Amino acid sequence: MAINFLNTVNFNRNQLEQVVIQSVSADPSTNNVVGQIIFNTTDDTLKQYVADTQNPPVPASPTPGWVEVGSTSAVETFTNTSGTYVAFGTDNDKAKGNVTVGTIDLTAADGTADTDTRFLSKDNTWDKVSFNVKDVEGTPNTFKTGPNDNLIFSGVAYSAGGGTVTDASTSGTVSVGLITTAGTPSATTFYRGDGSWVIPVNDLYTLGKAANSNDLILKNDGVDQDTITFNGTAKEIKLDVATADSYTFSLADGAFAAWGSTGTNLQLPEHATAKTPASGDDSTRIATTAFVQAAVTGLLEFKGGFNANTGNLDSPLTGDLYTNVVIAVGDYYVVTTAGNFFGNAATPLTPGDSVIAQNAVPDPSTTAAVEADFIVVQSDTDLATLSTVGLGNVNADTADSKLGISVSYNSGTAKTGVDIAGLDPGGAVNNSDIVFGNNGTKNVKFNIGNIIAKSSVQLLLDTPNVTGVSNQSSPPTGTQGWVINSNTVLEAAAIDCGVEVMTDAGQTVYADVARSSNDITINFTAPSAIAQGTYRAIVTRG
Repeated sequence: MAINFLNTVNFNRNQLEQVVIQSVSADPSTNNVVGQIIFNTTDDTLKQYVADTQNPPVPASPTPGWVEVGSTSAVETFTNTSGTYVAFGTDNDKAKGNVTVGTIDLTAADGTADTDTRFLSKDNTWDKVSFNVKDVEGTPNTFKTGPNDNLIFSGVAYSAGGGTVTDASTSGTVSVGLITTAGTPSATTFYRGDGSWVIPVNDLYTLGKAANSNDLILKNDGVDQDTITFNGTAKEIKLDVATADSYTFSLADGAFAAWGSTGTNLQLPEHATAKTPASGDDSTRIATTAFVQAAVTGLLEFKGGFNANTGNLDSPLTGDLYTNVVIAVGDYYVVTTAGNFFGNAATPLTPGDSVIAQNAVPDPSTTAAVEADFIVVQSDTDLATLSTVGLGNVNADTADSKLGISVSYNSGTAKTGVDIAGLDPGGAVNNSDIVFGNNGTKNVKFNIGNIIAKSSVQLLLDTPNVTGVSNQSSPPTGTQGWVINSNTVLEAAAIDCGVEVMTDAGQTVYADVARSSNDITINFTAPSAIAQGTYRAIVTRG
């Protein structure tokens, strides 16, 4: 059985010595590829498989097949000749090799067309072009431009002018002129729609107002056309109309006080009032006292520290937060002494934690504060334990039995990893050494000797003396082979194993290797019997 190479073999420009081309008694009829070569022993001829055996080739319908090496299915000679209308730069007569036809161009030269000149039309005929324009006698202003087309000129006569636009009374002639109208054209006259040349009449428009009047009057040549009335607004804009042809606008009396001495600030009178904007208004309206008071109600106000164990406020404050302190929404206290908030062991507070009032306690003597009146804000500054989140850092254990962990920090973030390179060299590897790994279910430790034994094995192809090796049953004629049971020697399927074959002296050889289930079959072409133990195989688990 031939060795199967399933990819291109690159000899890197080395010679292939003492090679024999595949010898066959008849040309193969199946599984052929272009470029394949054989030696036909019947024809005593070296042959090649080509894409088209026809000469000349027929690209649209090629006929692949075998031809003698040296013959070709391609174009063998090339001939081209210039014609009457198209010329080649180079005419060839049975040219071979690299052939060129030069520049292909039309043979036509410049000339002048006349009535007998012909042009190539899209229906592939040489045609004359005919174009006549002539008047149609008896039909005024009508001209013939083709067998079925007329060109007609028509004018419009105005009674005021008594003229026409066109005159086609003479055969083959069209006269076009201006319409005759009333009046005389000049640099100061305009042509009006009724056909007359006229001088436009000027209109005079004026604006004015009387003394003590709010009305602004528009006139045309002294005749009233329209009236515009100006009015002020109480407590906003004052309008003075006493003077003729003049309006004076100012702030209304009582609306605002005088401008500041610098002329840059608008000042309100003392105790002036204004409408309070709606809550949440962020426009440029003036904010009233009521608006500001409502806006700041409920904001955080830092009060001081307190003892979480007793509730006592830190100096200079006095009182017990748990029993007798008036509390407003937003009051903010910070724990300075650890303790259970309101005695609740489920809410332990440590220094740095803080509480914020969410409910007001206006009269603690009547209704004292309770834990629910506050929101607890943990500072998370406690030291961490194995079971409690808190402050801490990460470092590598330096015990010899726990080496190999790398720890680094970047912008407050700890990065950990396995530091194999940082470990001391272990020296020579012994089969008893232990390595870390995973058995598919959990992390475990492995004995190196067991790992090595299950990863690769070297076997003599010696059936009587090696476990897991047997003779190939019924090998092809002229061959001899052995079968290695991959499950026996490596506990792996044959398809998961790699095989290298070499002589007993250690020289690599190439045999045919086939895999099926747990059987690795190694087959040799054998003109004579091969002795047991002549070859050995290295089987590697993939």
